[in-house]
Amino acid sequence: MGFSSALQGRAAHEALIVRQDAELRLMETMKRSIQLKAKCDREYAIGLAAVAQQGMKTDRADEMQGSLITKAWRSYMDELDHQAKQFKSNAELLEVVCDKLTHLSQDKRKARKAYQEEHAKIAARLNHLTDEVVRKKAEYQKHLEGYKALRTRFEEHYIKSGRGGRKLDDVRDKYQKACRKLHLTHNEYVLSITEAVEVEKDFRTVLLPGLLEHQQSVQESFILLWKNILQETSQHGDLTSDK
Repeated sequence: MGFSSALQGRAAHEALIVRQDAELRLMETMKRSIQLKAKCDREYAIGLAAVAQQGMKTDRADEMQGSLITKAWRSYMDELDHQAKQFKSNAELLEVVCDKLTHLSQDKRKARKAYQEEHAKIAARLNHLTDEVVRKKAEYQKHLEGYKALRTRFEEHYIKSGRGGRKLDDVRDKYQKACRKLHLTHNEYVLSITEAVEVEKDFRTVLLPGLLEHQQSVQESFILLWKNILQETSQHGDLTSDK
């Protein structure tokens, strides 16, 4: 089930925004943690290199020539020096990972903004037409009540005055105007409903599904990049991995 069919509701839209905000916060937490890891590795590499350098200061006199202990010690110091270089390299690579995560976070933030703005744009037109239908309905009901009242007055005057009289003519004129106004507002009300129905259909079957499908594609590409960043982070923190 894709975004276009599962996330059309208002609650789903809000949940999608909330999820993206949570992911952005997680990215910031990850970035700070990786930066701290790189800093710790760099400092540890410096300390480890100093230990190895100090350990290399062994007596090179002939008295220790051929000593297996000396050979073992130098091998140990070489390994420490190698580890120091690995930690330094890892720290540098983690800084590159941080840059990638920063760019990903920026792109994700831009995509979130673009999605929210586009969703608001297409929803605004539908909301405007919905409000227009409500307004036209209220106008129609108002004129309908006015029409009914004037019709009642006209019928009452017609019965009392017969077929003539100035007062009857005035009431008839108002009644006819109310009738024309009622027909006009009725037509406007029907047209607004028709337009709103067409726009909502377009919104539900074309605009919103298209936007959500694009959003799904964008988010899936972000997830793939995020996965690669996590894998790189793991690799650069593993001294047993091949370099």
